[in-house]
Amino acid sequence: YQQLIIKQAIARNLGDPALVSAPVIPTDRVNLDPLPEEKQTPEELAQLAFQNRPELEQAVLTLKNDEITLRGTKNSLLPVLDAYAFYGASAVAGSPNPNCIQLFGGNAGQPCGTFASTGYGDVLSGLGDSSSPDKGVGFSVQIPIRNRVAQSIQARSQIEYRQAQLRLEQLYTQIRMQVVNAQFALTEDRAQVQASIAAHDFAQQSLDAEVKKLRLGASTTASVLLQQKNQAAAQNNLLAAQATYAKDRAGLYQTLASTLEHYGINLQEAVSGDVTAAPVVPGLTPAKGGNE
Repeated sequence: YQQLIIKQAIARNLGDPALVSAPVIPTDRVNLDPLPEEKQTPEELAQLAFQNRPELEQAVLTLKNDEITLRGTKNSLLPVLDAYAFYGASAVAGSPNPNCIQLFGGNAGQPCGTFASTGYGDVLSGLGDSSSPDKGVGFSVQIPIRNRVAQSIQARSQIEYRQAQLRLEQLYTQIRMQVVNAQFALTEDRAQVQASIAAHDFAQQSLDAEVKKLRLGASTTASVLLQQKNQAAAQNNLLAAQATYAKDRAGLYQTLASTLEHYGINLQEAVSGDVTAAPVVPGLTPAKGGNE
């Protein structure tokens, strides 16, 4: 199954029967050289992860958004004071109506007096000298009393803001713990691989010695089969330890959000399709002859 996954990643088309039946033989092995990150302190690695992890940026943006929402809900509970002022001017012009009569006063029913005709110039002059102004100032106050809807919205926004703060702190603590665990896991995995190598060498030496004893007539076939079983188990443990070490090493890069950087992958080149440098997987050594 793993070989099939590798073939699909390389060829993307398994229609060729020769490709389907071809075995995948790894030619590299994971070395046990310490990584530069292992020489740094956990706090330095944690700060590096804080700078690169995208979920922290998302949590900070969420916190800022909740803070703005909380400020808006608090403002809705405050009294509202609106002040206003206005100023205007008006003017009229034209000829008096000859049919004009007075409606009020002692001369009610008598014709209106004689007035001089005015024109557009008089209108503009009247607007400029404010002979008929229209002006005023005022204010209005709205005081919310027991606005339960706004209070409930403000309380919910406050809870969401506190939850965002708690989530951000949890992320910082979680990432710091992940960094420490990943760093310690590499040290433990390296020791496990070295112990597995020693156990594998001992099992191989025991098998070779048992085979020699069998050839000399000092051993039995059952003893040789038992040593072969022990050697196979030791080899399986060694492969499992190496796989765990490689997985945890990749997990450290993932925790630090620096996988693409360590593997030499440029997203801009990947998007444009113009790749100038081949990706490089660090920490590999060529397999020894006969061990491919």
